[in-house]
Amino acid sequence: MPLSSSFAGLRGGPAARVSASQGRIPRLPVPPVRRSVVSLLWALALIVPVLPAAPQSAPGPRDIVTRAYTFKYQRASEAVVLAYPLLSHKGTVERQPSGNPVVGRGTLPAVQRIMPALRAYDHPSRPLRLEIYVVKASRATVSPQVQHSDLPEDLTKRLRGLLAYDNFAKQAQAQLAGAEGQWVVYELGPDYKVSFRFGSLTEDRQVKLSSFRIVRREEGRGETELLHANLMLPIDHTTSLGITSSESSLEALMVVLTLREGDAATARK
Repeated sequence: MPLSSSFAGLRGGPAARVSASQGRIPRLPVPPVRRSVVSLLWALALIVPVLPAAPQSAPGPRDIVTRAYTFKYQRASEAVVLAYPLLSHKGTVERQPSGNPVVGRGTLPAVQRIMPALRAYDHPSRPLRLEIYVVKASRATVSPQVQHSDLPEDLTKRLRGLLAYDNFAKQAQAQLAGAEGQWVVYELGPDYKVSFRFGSLTEDRQVKLSSFRIVRREEGRGETELLHANLMLPIDHTTSLGITSSESSLEALMVVLTLREGDAATARK
């Protein structure tokens, strides 16, 4: 029996023939109502203008704002002390643990005062030098009084104008050169040693000497600490520190400091 080229339909029905066009998706007619709705939506999209986003208002003078400044040259930890006096009572300033930034929070006017001060403070390291004298000062107890000093004449006049001492005997002297941020450790002859770290020059021409320490060596007794403090010194001004048992003492050990900007070569010009 010859084979038929078509498959038999279900239940002996006639064979189904598949034409080439049956593999395509037929085009369905779009109802006129649906076509009108789509056209209307496109028309509205073209007609309705795109409204711009509402502008955000700027912070007011009473609003709390946050600003950060990352230091390139100076230490952020020292700048925190500088920024505190410029803040309002609601403000805070802190150093972040990572990197070298300072974050200030406060009212807008306060933060606007802080930022220029921080930028001015963040300058490249400048050379500094400290002139230091260790002086034994005493009052004359005999008559007629004899005044003696082996210090420079201008320094002697300044000390006599400030202190109730007549005689000044130099125990040690040095000019200590360094730069902002550097530690200095120096042997002042066989009897004294001084150490400190130069801070940064502020806008009001002052520099902090951090952990300023001076010790005296005595044979058979080791080192005796005479002074250990943080000092704020103005540029080109002499600061004298007295170490004595009481104000009425006839003798005192004086530490006389004069801070100057620039190195020794600059000073000779």
